[in-house]
Amino acid sequence: MKKALYIALFAAGLLAPLPLTAAQQYATQEAAAEKPTNDGYILVVYGKGWDRFSEELCKKVIAAPEISEAAGDAALILTPFYQYATPEEKEAQRAVWGALAEPAAHSMETYPSLLMYDKEGFLYGRVQGPVLLRGTMAEIAAEVKAKLAAKHQQEEIMKRADAASGVEQAKLIAEAWAIPGIEPPRNYRNLVKAADPNDESGMVRRLHFDGWALAQKYCGKASDGGLELGAEPTIAKMKEFLKDDAYTPEQKQVFYAIIIGELNRSGGNALQIKGHANEIKRLNPESNLGVTADQVIKLWGGGANGKK
Repeated sequence: MKKALYIALFAAGLLAPLPLTAAQQYATQEAAAEKPTNDGYILVVYGKGWDRFSEELCKKVIAAPEISEAAGDAALILTPFYQYATPEEKEAQRAVWGALAEPAAHSMETYPSLLMYDKEGFLYGRVQGPVLLRGTMAEIAAEVKAKLAAKHQQEEIMKRADAASGVEQAKLIAEAWAIPGIEPPRNYRNLVKAADPNDESGMVRRLHFDGWALAQKYCGKASDGGLELGAEPTIAKMKEFLKDDAYTPEQKQVFYAIIIGELNRSGGNALQIKGHANEIKRLNPESNLGVTADQVIKLWGGGANGKK
């Protein structure tokens, strides 16, 4: 997926060399806001007082010329994050973060992290995990560059959406939502619903899809809000959803997964399970469900050779 993102961006000319100006470092968001830029802010966040490794790493990252070049004209800010902050530490942390909202508890961040905010203060991207912990500066810079380019692409699509209306606007919002590697546009669900209240485009269904909620509804117990329709009606409903082209390949994988679960629980034959698992792989072999499809075949689908 990551390689596909880079290839797509190169093809679109979005990873062309950046201007000669490089990102500047600032001590706080408030100081950076005095010279606003189109590329927003990149917080290089380390665990203050509880992760000495991350502090040393982040200081190297923010000082690396590869990073400042990749970051466009974004403001780079070395930023502490306290694990169990005292009131004084909270105040010190807030002084650096300024007007930028700190990530909510149980969100997608791991530290150390490069948190990428747009000029409006919306957190749209993260560079963290193995690439930050073990990658070279060139590899980290490539991640920053790709996410910034993806954000620019998304912003251009949203400009076109702002100038459109109705079904066309809904489709453009969905196109911006689908940009990989970054967060969807702010408030995208309300925007698409306002653009196409009758969902003539199907994009309201697409952008409001919630696979976990769907599984709970059709597979959960009645005491937990589940419908408990039984295997045949549930499978029929999933097949109905599968005919709807409003849903993405990854969303359709969820419908197949629910069918497989119902077949397995009701003692359905292995050949059917294998067929549905292969459909999941066909839709996107690199997604989470696509990767697990082979295990489904092995455990429930009679194995690779069709033997139970």
